[in-house]
Amino acid sequence: MAKIKLTKKEADRIMKIKGNTIGAILKTDYQFILNKKGKEGVKKVEERLKELGCPINFKKISSFKWYPESKGCLAMLVMLEVFGWDESKASDLGYNAPFDSPVTKFMIGSLLDVEKVFQNTQKYWHRFADFGEMKYTEYNIENKYGILRIENFKKYHPTVEIYINSFLLRLFEILTKSKKVKVEQTKSLFNNDSYDEFKITW
Repeated sequence: MAKIKLTKKEADRIMKIKGNTIGAILKTDYQFILNKKGKEGVKKVEERLKELGCPINFKKISSFKWYPESKGCLAMLVMLEVFGWDESKASDLGYNAPFDSPVTKFMIGSLLDVEKVFQNTQKYWHRFADFGEMKYTEYNIENKYGILRIENFKKYHPTVEIYINSFLLRLFEILTKSKKVKVEQTKSLFNNDSYDEFKITW
């Protein structure tokens, strides 16, 4: 996968996109940086974000408040850029997200079972985001597969799709208590599809 090199023009484009997510998402970014690169790593990311016109003080982020998703996207992209990581690191971030924040860990822990997650995807989605709609188009518990679709989402950056893919992988590993889970992205906004879609098997 390619390494990230952000321009001010691209950062400005992302910052203009409307939509909010809960601060717990930014807290997972903070914890990931702290775990991998320590306080100096956090400082480098914050300095680069400030250069791009998107200042973030991770310590002041409240897990329960709403913040622009553009900030979460840029925090992830800057993290990859500053540390010379390629896009695959976004997969690690998404996979660890359910446990890197007490809030997301609590929310994930409150989910009941696979069938109820499919039946209530829209409700669960809006625990984390105030834009877009996630819904199932089909699921079959007996045959162990389901398809989730995200509509009215925004073209932030392809790494956001990588993050979501890995987040879903970890989520369904937890729900199914299985390491046989696979998540395949079958539709993508960046392939000129009108929505993102993920097929999950377990």
